[in-house]
Amino acid sequence: MVDIIGTIIHLIVAGIIGGIFVWLAAKALKAPRATYWHGILTVVTAIIVTDILGYFLSGLGWLWTIIEIVVILLLIKHFFGVGWLKAVVIAVLAVVILIIVIFVLALIGIAFAAAALKGLFPGIPGA
Repeated sequence: MVDIIGTIIHLIVAGIIGGIFVWLAAKALKAPRATYWHGILTVVTAIIVTDILGYFLSGLGWLWTIIEIVVILLLIKHFFGVGWLKAVVIAVLAVVILIIVIFVLALIGIAFAAAALKGLFPGIPGA
């Protein structure tokens, strides 16, 4: 029972957070059906489908990775109504946006940590 609840919570959180990046990428590329809801559906469906297929096909190694990428691109094509090339660009742009957001959040965290530690070392010049 705990596994089911954990899985449902994982799907909700991943859909809400991951959907933002996919939606922003699709919106930036002016995809015909670029809505936040389609971003959520893309992420949640990708998680479910790749987990189910991975259960049966994960022993294929690199071939499984290629199959997984194709499945994700098919889902982007389906939910956003775009072609193959735009689906690839949406996927790559979503990852780039995610990396930028993580980098900015890390910088903010470092700034807060530096400010918090500044008063702990009074003997250091500039502190």
